[in-house]
Amino acid sequence: MLECLLSMFLSTTTPLTTGPVLGDLTPTQVRVWCRTDGPANVEVVATPADGTAAVTATMQTMAESDFTANVLLEGLRPGTRYTYAINGRTDSDWWIDVPPIHAEIARLAFGSCAKEAEGSGRVWRRMASLAPSAVVLLGDTPYIDTTDLNTQRSRYRAFWEFPPFARLATHTPVYSTWDDHDFGLNDTDGRMKDKANSRRAVTEYRPLPSHGEHGEGIYTRFRSGPVEVWLLDARWFARTAGEGQHFTLLGDAQWAWLERTFKASAAPFRVLACGMVFNESVRPGKTDCWGMYPYEQIRLRSLIEDVPGVVLVSGDVHWSRVYEHDADAAWPLVEFVTSPVHEHLIAAADPPHPNVTWSRGEVNSFLLLDAAGDTLRLSFMNAAGEVMHNRAFTLPTVTPHPEW
Repeated sequence: MLECLLSMFLSTTTPLTTGPVLGDLTPTQVRVWCRTDGPANVEVVATPADGTAAVTATMQTMAESDFTANVLLEGLRPGTRYTYAINGRTDSDWWIDVPPIHAEIARLAFGSCAKEAEGSGRVWRRMASLAPSAVVLLGDTPYIDTTDLNTQRSRYRAFWEFPPFARLATHTPVYSTWDDHDFGLNDTDGRMKDKANSRRAVTEYRPLPSHGEHGEGIYTRFRSGPVEVWLLDARWFARTAGEGQHFTLLGDAQWAWLERTFKASAAPFRVLACGMVFNESVRPGKTDCWGMYPYEQIRLRSLIEDVPGVVLVSGDVHWSRVYEHDADAAWPLVEFVTSPVHEHLIAAADPPHPNVTWSRGEVNSFLLLDAAGDTLRLSFMNAAGEVMHNRAFTLPTVTPHPEW
């Protein structure tokens, strides 16, 4: 009885300080993240637009996880819009568009390198106007540049609380991986001291489907309609084993996960994404790119070659580019580098290379992926809504949609 009364008291007297943020969304469940200003019992109630039976889930916030809650709502009805409330509070922006089981379309917005400033805000507002199925953050989102746990937490709070992004995230699922500046420091690899603090902050503040395996890494994957996305972790394991050209990048556990899940996938379109670029065309002296790990590049190519529907997406370099890894294959392997969401360009990040077929330094920009039927289209867009470049692909044959 005392515990029940205490729970009721905490629920009504401990307000939200951050969120809500929608996380992993499937046709039957969704994660709703928030933070309170002290210990509280968080209750999330989602109600269908037609007023039928609501879905409810609760979670207790605690000091050891910085008073964050990652609430899993299960039993949602596919193809239904829900509004939701947290501890009785709601807002006109708080809704969940649950996809149908066999959704035939998807729209994903990818961005990297963002700050809590007006330029980035214009990007988030532009994304919101396009109603994406999900937003995918490719790292340096936010800039942290330390592994101090308190600083990590405070920077994630500031990023979530930035009004244009906060509004978008209340009704758009957010997925993410990290790059160097949110992992810890510029150009760092898996040998970085106290990297466990960075991972802990991600597990607390990012409502992902998973956060790596066995307490290591933050790699994960998700499905949105006909598209499956693998968000790779190119920091945690980098240079922790091997030597020279044989240094590992993804690590044994992540490779096993990637190879197992990729081969098992029946998604018509597959996106491999990470903050670090998959190619070697980078500014002089830059050491963090897949080109510095040639045996990892070869292993990746052997996994995905001759598989139709695969594209690569990366960020990091403060310049947007299209890199043709294999233009002559039956399904050309193309990498789309999108950066930055913020205002800082790096001209040296655009070195000439015969495989680069498009390049543009554009501040406040992002990448939009649209999939429908047998067609995949990727468009580079700026905050004003200008499509700077786009590329469309058509599957050789229409792949039947699998059961989820």
